[in-house]
Amino acid sequence: MTKLIRLYTAVFSVLLLFTVSVYAQDKNQEEMEINGTVVDENNEPLPGVNIQVKGTLFGTATGDDGSFKLKTQDIQEVIVSFSFVGFLTTKETFSESTNNVLIVMSEDIYSSEDVIIVGSRFRPRTVITSPVPVDNIKLRELKGTAQVSFDKMLHYVVPSFNSTQQTVSDATAHFDPADLRGLGPSRTLILINGKRKNPSALVFINDTPGKGDVGVDMGSIPISAIKRVEILRDGASAQYGSDAIAGVINIILEDEAEKTTFSMYSGITQEGDGFQFGASANTGVKIGANGYLNISAGYSKQEETNRAGKPGTDALFLGPGGTNQWILANTDLGMIVGLPNMTSSNVYSNAKIELAD
Repeated sequence: MTKLIRLYTAVFSVLLLFTVSVYAQDKNQEEMEINGTVVDENNEPLPGVNIQVKGTLFGTATGDDGSFKLKTQDIQEVIVSFSFVGFLTTKETFSESTNNVLIVMSEDIYSSEDVIIVGSRFRPRTVITSPVPVDNIKLRELKGTAQVSFDKMLHYVVPSFNSTQQTVSDATAHFDPADLRGLGPSRTLILINGKRKNPSALVFINDTPGKGDVGVDMGSIPISAIKRVEILRDGASAQYGSDAIAGVINIILEDEAEKTTFSMYSGITQEGDGFQFGASANTGVKIGANGYLNISAGYSKQEETNRAGKPGTDALFLGPGGTNQWILANTDLGMIVGLPNMTSSNVYSNAKIELAD
């Protein structure tokens, strides 16, 4: 027993010495300090740039004037990455403490135009520096949902936005009520290029979401006319009033003036009904030296679907297995439960002419 205690004591002493040695090494290891400023290609400071030492937990962010101070352990050589929304990630290698380093970040040509307008007090304003969260959704993200209408695309991209097909609802089946954050359709402010879009004249009087309310028919906007969508939720009513209690959806129209795009889609349900076909086109021309005219057109056709079940069955009033003999004798008069027949076409234009000072 005495020998076993001596063995444990010896092992504990070795471990204790090893721990003290490692701790001493860490304490004696010098720190590397890097400080400087991050600017863009126009030598304007970039606030809020994320700075991270590769392979470590050391990091920081630039201040309002673009300055930063980063401390890390001296491990001979460190790789520091600088990332910011709308700019290409920049990586720099440092082998010793460095003062007054100047980091110039280049704009990302694929996202340099994604300047947030909704909720902004000045430009440029991006998502990371916005005082409240702003969703910035590009057209390619909307098309990636494989949906065919604008409201359904948003439904699958934005978790808090809901727009579903309504059946047996008269005109509501042609114009689906859409809501943000579970509030009524009229509680969401819809803007186009920062200007209010007119609401529909349809009042939802059926037992559907938004009953007794009105909304904006976003299905009337051709997909080809949309450049991106900005959605502001938190704090929207503080900036835009009671019409924006649920939030603001700002639709930025396409301003391309040098190319033409065309797209088509078609589909059918697995039951063999509900055939859909649609096409949209977008083109633009320059007006003078600083102006443009962009025109978009869309066409869609939808055939009905019917999921009413077997004619004559009436599980609601007659119970499971119950049948209505009159309906069995007049099957062609049964109710259609599904998508309606619908054909729609729309044209949108977006123009801008800069006047001389």
